[in-house]
Amino acid sequence: MMKKIFFAIVALLGFVACDQNEPAIEEKLQLLVDKSEIVANGEDSATFTVKNANGEVVENATIYYADSHEALEGKSFKTKYAGEYSFYAKYEAATSDVMTVVAKEDKGEEPGPGPGPGPEPQELKLSLEPSTIYVDESTTFKVELDGNDVTVEATIYLSEGNVALDGATYTASAEGVYSFYAKYEELQSNAVELTVNKRPVVEEKPIEIEASVLTIKANGVDSTKLTVTQDGANVTNQSTIYVNGSILNGNRFMTTTPGEYTIYAMKGDLKSNELTITAEEVTNTGLTTVFAEGVTISTGWYDVNKKSTAQQSQADAMMCWAASSSNIIQWFQDRYVAAGNTLPAGCPNGTSSSYGYELQIMDAFRDNWDNLARGNWTDGGVIWYFEGRDLYTTNGYENRAYPRTGTGGYFKAEWETIVAGMYQYEDLNWGWLYNPTTYITEINNYNWRGSSVADPLLKFSEYIVEAFSHGMSSMAVAMSSNFNGAHAVTIWGYEIDNATGYVTKLYITDSDDGSTPILQTYTVSPEGGNSKVVLNGYTAYYPFALYPASGYGSAE
Repeated sequence: MMKKIFFAIVALLGFVACDQNEPAIEEKLQLLVDKSEIVANGEDSATFTVKNANGEVVENATIYYADSHEALEGKSFKTKYAGEYSFYAKYEAATSDVMTVVAKEDKGEEPGPGPGPGPEPQELKLSLEPSTIYVDESTTFKVELDGNDVTVEATIYLSEGNVALDGATYTASAEGVYSFYAKYEELQSNAVELTVNKRPVVEEKPIEIEASVLTIKANGVDSTKLTVTQDGANVTNQSTIYVNGSILNGNRFMTTTPGEYTIYAMKGDLKSNELTITAEEVTNTGLTTVFAEGVTISTGWYDVNKKSTAQQSQADAMMCWAASSSNIIQWFQDRYVAAGNTLPAGCPNGTSSSYGYELQIMDAFRDNWDNLARGNWTDGGVIWYFEGRDLYTTNGYENRAYPRTGTGGYFKAEWETIVAGMYQYEDLNWGWLYNPTTYITEINNYNWRGSSVADPLLKFSEYIVEAFSHGMSSMAVAMSSNFNGAHAVTIWGYEIDNATGYVTKLYITDSDDGSTPILQTYTVSPEGGNSKVVLNGYTAYYPFALYPASGYGSAE
């Protein structure tokens, strides 16, 4: 608030109050000043003296501004701003009367003793934007002195409690109307009000679930695709689908058990409508063959072969994981290009290998990895190639092959966008704890071996079918029933018994089966009292892990 300018000569006197019964002296202070007028030049000053009723100087008295009740520092007053300033003194319970000092505009004149008209006061203006906000939002203040921005030098106060703000913004924590003012040197601004409203609660739209078909065959192959929408938008990936009260992995439902299944979705606290899916009993004992997208018995698959064997201890003897990774990556790049995209610059693609491999991608592994004689796994190779991440070394597996720093990541610039369109395997909780990935994961061997699994071959078959519904898979196998001698191969397709849901054949490429690309056929059967799964073909293998990889554009 601006001070009005006028001149006054003040003499502060004590006074006596009388009681009807007996007279009493009220303790009073006398405030004296050496001059009642000063020049507003920041140098000329008026000095105060405080005395008690006995005329003794009270050294410990405090001088206060009469309008704001703020304490004056010391016993002297000076200012750069012309105007009228009122003061009073206080010591313990004693208080003086108010007296006034006039600060005259600096015109190079000596201060005079008499009253007279003064200059117009300077205006300190406070504003804020916006003036209406929601809880947890902020407003910003601006302080101007005669049109000049002095926000940085000024202090802004919340009127209630005269609380100084830290800076020129205020974030509201509760709804209400709040008043603020600003101070700059001896000047105080106008008051402004901020209205804070409670943020309105926007009711979330309901979600709906629908199925591509309502009747399927209970053969473990036939499926229905489930889609969850909200206000017309596809929110399947943000929802959890339940089948007869249990969480469904992904959004495709298949089963080998005939019956009716109740299906619904949850998104946060929202529950969808319910669907009834009928799984019909299958009497047809026919077989169905399924290949990865773009693959047939004669085209679309890849078979990178190593140039040496483990016994020869050559550079690629333990690089079966890299060969299988190369197969998967080239298949993915084929899908990526078929979808109308262009491969990133510098991305290995196709043949023309410097080492004579079937794919140029294998060169990237040979050139950019160290400790190759120790081997690795397919998921580590694929993730390094696309994202540039070292999946294993950073998780305590330094004894394996590892990529050189700064290599890989051929799709790194585009990957965040690409991976959003791929099926997210992390929802299945198949992967090991140290494998923080989404589009390729590891299915641990104990998921189909051991006493806790009633039918390991059926469980293995279900995993194969699930993997190929989203892309394809690499597989870790052992050369003996004791699970010795780990090796990686690539699965391109499978044959399944429609009646039982058992996978009966796998179509595999193997980096150890010679120098000529060939798609091997392996029969699949249980072994050892139905506790293991054995593959018979080019040789005998015992699968102990799968590495399913999503295909491009398979998020749904």
